[in-house]
Amino acid sequence: MILQIAFRNFTRNSRRFFLLGLAICAGFFFVCTVQSLVAGLSRQINLRGARYYGGHVIVNRGADVPQSADLAEQDRFILDAIHRSGVQPAALSRRTHLGVDGLVFFNGESVTMRRVIGLDWASEGRMISRLQIVAGDPAAMSDPRGAMISDVTARRLSARVGDQVILQVNREGGAVNTVPLWVKAVFREVSIFGYYTVYMDRSVLDETLGFDKGYSATIGVYLDDYRTADRVASRIASAMAGRFSVAPVLSLMKEIRTLLEALTLVSWAVLVLLAVVIAVGILNLYRVIIYERTREIGTMRAIGMQRPQVRNLVLAEALLLAICGIAAGLCMSFLALWAVSRIPLSGSAGLDIFLDRGHLTWVMNGDMLLADAVLITLVTLAGAVGPAQAAQTIEPVVAIRSE
Repeated sequence: MILQIAFRNFTRNSRRFFLLGLAICAGFFFVCTVQSLVAGLSRQINLRGARYYGGHVIVNRGADVPQSADLAEQDRFILDAIHRSGVQPAALSRRTHLGVDGLVFFNGESVTMRRVIGLDWASEGRMISRLQIVAGDPAAMSDPRGAMISDVTARRLSARVGDQVILQVNREGGAVNTVPLWVKAVFREVSIFGYYTVYMDRSVLDETLGFDKGYSATIGVYLDDYRTADRVASRIASAMAGRFSVAPVLSLMKEIRTLLEALTLVSWAVLVLLAVVIAVGILNLYRVIIYERTREIGTMRAIGMQRPQVRNLVLAEALLLAICGIAAGLCMSFLALWAVSRIPLSGSAGLDIFLDRGHLTWVMNGDMLLADAVLITLVTLAGAVGPAQAAQTIEPVVAIRSE
């Protein structure tokens, strides 16, 4: 009954509620847009970092290379700890990686690799295939002698798919070793995540470095929801009992993590500020609305509406106002984000690590939207409580006599 009357009043007096709805719409639009953009930046960084380091959570064995028996025991311990932690990985990685000691030669030219990554294609192929491939077929990496090189490296060497390149590495003790690799694919990646990077088979890299073929420097855990990386890392570390170091991938990129945390904090601070502004605005405007509706409220009281019903009627109208404002703000945010994501930003210095093929991306997380909507709704109702309390105290006779 109350909701029906509230809906009728709301639809018949839309002009009266327009400014309030506009304030709620603008507030939700701004917060939703900012938070979705920040979530998009975070997703891109986590996606790139996971591909580059081998997972959203990284278990590091340390600098020492164990013997075969110790290696097998460590593998069992690590995998058992992951299982005992209750984590459900989307995929597991086993990687050996080499820093700036790797050189790639082709046709009389050489390029120093920032990172040589040895991986198991059967385990990680689905993740790595999401790289932007500009030539070749990443599925051909199932060949143990295959390699994927960055387009920057390919240009420097004038190498193409199908060419044979030579990887030179320094083994323990200073000995130099080389291994021929066939270029199976060329990928494009930005900045620290791919300018001078080569992906190859882990067992081949281990053999070239003089390690056991089953060795891996790290074991990584890919997650379906990257936002749980901190909690997952904590659970796995607890199961490890301090034996190996466990870290979320963003901890390996401290400056970027600090930036994302600052942007997230700013977005929530803006939400709180807007909530206060909306609450104050609704309180003041609702006082005016209640004053204008004195005769109307008095008439309803005269025909039998009780005081609590009057209060509930005003709050129900505020609830409808919040719902409509949030819905309009969400639609506007979606359109704005869609438009922003179509703007080419390639070549923007410092911004490329956050872009997907030269464009900003955005993510509307359901839990984030729900939290924002609930907060805006509660703020709207809080702003209407005072005027609603005042409305229920209006006396019918005095109200009907008022001009």
